[in-house]
Amino acid sequence: MAMAKQAMAADGADVQQGVLGQVREAIRGQVRGLFGDKVEEKLVQAVGVELPRDEGFGDVSTNAAMVLAKPLAANPRVIGQQVMDGLLRDHANLFEKIELAGAGFVNMTLRLRELLRLALAVPLWGVAFGRLAVAARQKYLVEYVSINPTGPIHVGHGRNAVFGDVIARMLERVGHTVWREYLVNDAGGQIRVLVNSLHIRYRQLFGEEVMLPEGAYPGEYLIEIAKQLRARDGDKWLAVRDEAALFEGLRAFAVESCMALIKADVERMGITFDRYFSEFAMHQGSAMAEAVAALRAKDLVFEGTLPPPKGKEVANYVPVELTLFRATAFGLGEDQAVYNRAGQPTYFGQDIAYHMDKLQRGFDKLVTVVGIDQAGAFKPLAKAIEALCGRADAYHPVPYEMVKVLRNGEPVKLSKRAGNIMLLSEVLDEVGVDAFRFMMLTVKPTTALTFDLAKAVEKSMENPVFYVQYAHARLCAVFRQAGDLGIVQPADVVDEAALEAALAALEGQELSAAARAVVRQVMVYPAVLEQAAASLEPHRLANFASALAAAVHHWYGAEKWLDTADAKATAVRLQVARAAQVILADVLKVCGVLAPESM
Repeated sequence: MAMAKQAMAADGADVQQGVLGQVREAIRGQVRGLFGDKVEEKLVQAVGVELPRDEGFGDVSTNAAMVLAKPLAANPRVIGQQVMDGLLRDHANLFEKIELAGAGFVNMTLRLRELLRLALAVPLWGVAFGRLAVAARQKYLVEYVSINPTGPIHVGHGRNAVFGDVIARMLERVGHTVWREYLVNDAGGQIRVLVNSLHIRYRQLFGEEVMLPEGAYPGEYLIEIAKQLRARDGDKWLAVRDEAALFEGLRAFAVESCMALIKADVERMGITFDRYFSEFAMHQGSAMAEAVAALRAKDLVFEGTLPPPKGKEVANYVPVELTLFRATAFGLGEDQAVYNRAGQPTYFGQDIAYHMDKLQRGFDKLVTVVGIDQAGAFKPLAKAIEALCGRADAYHPVPYEMVKVLRNGEPVKLSKRAGNIMLLSEVLDEVGVDAFRFMMLTVKPTTALTFDLAKAVEKSMENPVFYVQYAHARLCAVFRQAGDLGIVQPADVVDEAALEAALAALEGQELSAAARAVVRQVMVYPAVLEQAAASLEPHRLANFASALAAAVHHWYGAEKWLDTADAKATAVRLQVARAAQVILADVLKVCGVLAPESM
């Protein structure tokens, strides 16, 4: 059966959007036929379908009239009527009823046969359900986590890890090629602070009464790393005071030790990277010089001075000539330094070189999950990348807010420098990987998240991850109960002929309103995947999973699924349950969360 599924996906289900895709293409076909000489194809592609907020308005609705009203300078209700008439004329096989509502919304009720076809076909289509067209596939590099290798990862950066991982998963799910990368920031001043902090901890182990200076990393993890250094090198570094010698001798050990802590936590969450890209190694080559030369050749790098920093009073400010990126050429307010006063690459300069390296490796889209506090750097970097590759759509930063954690009703501070870190590992020990991952996805990245440790471990419907996982487990339990009752369970169809035969066997059956609501949710999954991938918004998947789970729970309480006296009605309900089970399992997998069969 698995071979048959794979064959179908390869032989024609490469773009498999189900009945929703058929409806969308039918509507776009009407738009092209009616207005193709007046609107561009880009506008046609903006025409979409969605679930109406009120189920009384049908199964699907389209915004076609609103999208076209302004470009056509026409009344949206007139446009909606034309689209509706065309659909009723050309696609009567799809629709039970079509109505025009409000300002011009076209609300469509699908024929039951098409909904049943979808329920039967979802297990057959498998991962082809929602895959994009070949022409739309691109090569993505998704860079995420990328925290400074100066200590273990804390819970706030754990949100970065989840977002990046789910973005990569959903891009792959819809058919793109994805490369996962972690930028190891092992070349800046923070690494010198790390080495000096480690050396002081190392000296303390030998009994020296030396205190950590202000600005050092005070976390206890450095004591353990210092013990490892002593076990490896004995007292070799005890009398060394030259910072340059310490940096050269201990940099790699300090970075690798901290990265080992970070890797242990991200791998525990099921996250792996194709490459850990060393910034220090990049600077050993000519990447910076090549990036600067490429931009200088376009007259976008020059020597000049900057005004005093905005918002700060700097006494006796003396401008110094620096190498600058001409950001003002793109309408931005101020040019950006590529090298600092000491002649070292700035963070901005390093980012240019790193992203040029990404472009040289042939990636179409460069996605970076980064803290919202760095949002000021997005536009200048985007313009530098555009100048390097000639494409305005190459760079895609995904800014995210940090996480506030409650413990005993009090917020937990998350500061590596302060030493009172709320470690990701501690949170995972307390709530588990599934709860942490799903809770991080419950709101959009730019929305601050308050993570309630107590709620995350509740076995109740108030816990978002429990709510969704329990819906999947409940579906699995129904199939076990059916087996106990001797009810013949629907077999997954293996090809189109078997699908048509199974559909004929269900002829004349009905769906309750609650069961139909489940199928409607299943139906929109490809659209949700496509939109989430296109917008790089993984929270859309968690929201969808919750909505589907809600429909399943409501249906479970609304009617009896298993009726030994009515085999056909039971078969229809089990087929809907199977489709919901497949989709719940898939969306949870894309979220990196387990789909348990019992709870």
